[in-house]
Amino acid sequence: MTDIFSSRTYLLSPRSNEEEVATVAEKLGWPLIGRLPEDVSALAPRETFWGKSQDLVLHYQEDVISKSPCAFLTGANKKQVETAARLLEAQLKPATLEELLKAAEATKNLPDDYALAVLRLGLGAPEHFDERFSASIARAVAHEDEEVRKSAAWATSYTAWPQFVPLLTEMAEQDPSENVRRVAQKILNAYTGEGTPEE
Repeated sequence: MTDIFSSRTYLLSPRSNEEEVATVAEKLGWPLIGRLPEDVSALAPRETFWGKSQDLVLHYQEDVISKSPCAFLTGANKKQVETAARLLEAQLKPATLEELLKAAEATKNLPDDYALAVLRLGLGAPEHFDERFSASIARAVAHEDEEVRKSAAWATSYTAWPQFVPLLTEMAEQDPSENVRRVAQKILNAYTGEGTPEE
């Protein structure tokens, strides 16, 4: 079975849309391959993808929970994915890792904005474990606002870093909100192969 490599998920401006990513695909000479409809019950986003073959594919999605537009690449050759990812970054100017971290820090006293920023931390996190992102999401778990804590739980579902398991276990057992405990448990079940998260 062929290994499939992926870039990190690039979070675009909230005002971005599919047309901007389609323009990049056109510059690359990549035709539209297909579309998948949104399935809210399965938290599966609407997705559009372009490429000359399945060996290197550009994806556009609108995340179901955060409503954030994003793009990423998949392919059979790691070097090709990395090269195309650099072009994608140059063309779309997605949020950098540092910007995602700063946005969470800057909004921590504004619960609605903070909840969204925490979701975006999870969605845009690096593929491999990053202590900065883990610590920032963990800080949100202790926030007094229930929606922020719930967003922190959902943020762990995007990366599936095993380092989040103790944090989710604690949330599922000890969070004062039944709703947050339920979400944390569903995500924990998905981590351990016992189920799939549902909103």
